[in-house]
Amino acid sequence: MTQPTKPRNPGSFSIQDNKIRIQNLNGQSSVLFEDISSITWVNRSMPNMILISIGIALLFCGPLSILTITSSKNSYGNDSPFNGLALLLAIGSIGLIIYGSINKTTWDDVIIETRGGALLSYSVDEGNGRSEVNNIEDAKRKSTII
Repeated sequence: MTQPTKPRNPGSFSIQDNKIRIQNLNGQSSVLFEDISSITWVNRSMPNMILISIGIALLFCGPLSILTITSSKNSYGNDSPFNGLALLLAIGSIGLIIYGSINKTTWDDVIIETRGGALLSYSVDEGNGRSEVNNIEDAKRKSTII
């Protein structure tokens, strides 16, 4: 069973003395370099919920409103040209829902685990997780040399 993806939590890190400070949506956290157990990054993704929501709204509201308007003005009979428009809108809405599911939003989460088991994390653009981890590791090495 896979764990659900956490939402994106944009943030950054800074170094002061022998501490790393993590700033993200939850606020600011800091940990001494000597208390860091591991540093890693994970690529995450979520379906594009904006496109899916628009598709669902159009699917339920668009064709129903067109069919309601044309059925109240039933001068065209059963073969109303608006029925075709309602069908096209329904197909387009389903396409938008499918596209939103396929076209996922992706990012990298940088995760710092402390010796006490606490996890500090923040999100960066996709492909930048590895360089963030390398920058933290370099700063950690420099602080232990001094």
